[in-house]
Amino acid sequence: MHKKTKIIRMILLSISLILLLNLVACTKKNDSSNSDSKTTDSQDNAANNTEDKDAETTKSDQAQDDTKQANKNVNDTSINLMADVKAQEIQPDSDMQKADFMQKFAVEMLQNLAKDSDENILFSPLSIYYALGMTHNAAANNTLQQMTDVLHSDPVTLNHYLFSYDSLLKQQDETVKLNIANSLWFNEDEADTIQVKPDFLQTNADYYNAALRVLKFDDVGKDIINSWVNQNTKEMIPEIIDEIPADAIMYLINALAFEGEWQVKYEEEDIEQEYFYPGENTYQEVQMMKSEESYYLADEQAQGFLKPYKNPRYAFMAILPNYDVKLSDYIANLDADAFSKLLDSVSGEPVLAGIPQFKTECSFELSEKFKNLGMTDAFDPDFSDFSNGFESVDPIVINRILHKTFLEVDAEGTKAAAVTAVEMEKCSMEIPEEKTVYLTSPFLYFIIDTELQVPIFVGQMLEIDDVDVISMDNANKYENKTE
Repeated sequence: MHKKTKIIRMILLSISLILLLNLVACTKKNDSSNSDSKTTDSQDNAANNTEDKDAETTKSDQAQDDTKQANKNVNDTSINLMADVKAQEIQPDSDMQKADFMQKFAVEMLQNLAKDSDENILFSPLSIYYALGMTHNAAANNTLQQMTDVLHSDPVTLNHYLFSYDSLLKQQDETVKLNIANSLWFNEDEADTIQVKPDFLQTNADYYNAALRVLKFDDVGKDIINSWVNQNTKEMIPEIIDEIPADAIMYLINALAFEGEWQVKYEEEDIEQEYFYPGENTYQEVQMMKSEESYYLADEQAQGFLKPYKNPRYAFMAILPNYDVKLSDYIANLDADAFSKLLDSVSGEPVLAGIPQFKTECSFELSEKFKNLGMTDAFDPDFSDFSNGFESVDPIVINRILHKTFLEVDAEGTKAAAVTAVEMEKCSMEIPEEKTVYLTSPFLYFIIDTELQVPIFVGQMLEIDDVDVISMDNANKYENKTE
């Protein structure tokens, strides 16, 4: 293990050196560009901004590539405690219903993320559901009820729905790939103090195909978990965990990867330079992919279209608010019923569509968002109840809900990935400070019926009966006389 640690340190040192060299190179390039020419022309300024962005993107891509490569070289030393646990045979639903509950959650989470935000947003409700679905199985009592309310589904129903959906994916052709992977990671240092309940593990094995892996929660352990994430997102998301807190006991992780080619790909002549206007007085030059599509949708405040992938079960859906409607206002006024009606409004009308080529990635810590939705007990050691999953002297809570996403849209199709990690930790109960109450001065006292809280006797003690009261002045005189 010591040798492996040295190797990993050498890799990390090499990564740092590469990043430093890239930074120096970019700095020299920018300095050179600044000294060569200065211009006030708006087009030149736009070009310079693009170059700066390209340099930043290149540096970011290089760092991500280095992380991917480092994760590839990680040797998984975790122990699968469920190697002998066989998943029971579960029959998936042959006729699945619309995921109304997931639509409702998606709108609520969108509104929470978009509120007071001026940044791009990308999240995966499906990935969140798989990670929280596994966690849901550990919850009990009021914690269970709050999670059920926020997810709009009880554990039994949710387990079966997500299992059936995963089973459905396995029956699809290869034209669109949607891969789902789930895993549980347990801190081996907690094995003596926290017992993970067999029923909790069996349920997650049956419905989520999630094995419990045990490893030390140190830097090597973090790299092993991130390596699993990198592999199961097709290297689109190299890592999910930045650091492991000292009290972390378990990670429940879902990784999702989507790869879909367009049903009709864009040809070179379909792509033109256009402008994208992020604000009233701003614009961006983009590569706009233009096509005629066959699925139009609209409501009173917006219109949009669907662009199918090769497997027409999946499509890219776009919604553009009307000219006089701000996107923030549209999102704020959206609800599950309106969203469902918008989906139902899809008609077979031709529509000229334009999609800018883009790539985006987002990272969120969702704890506060879930608290805003009403799931508070799971994070509070005074109220959390995960007794269906663990036996522990200390309270078990959700510490963080980490969520990362990646998406790229180009002429060929779409690649996207998401990871959701529920980080659970123990909260050591504080040992109450031992109080001291010596009745050394006047006090009140009661004799009380504790069941009904009826005071039977009430007293005030100013001095003890039948005991002499001595003046301290007299005591001092006596001590001096003795000396």
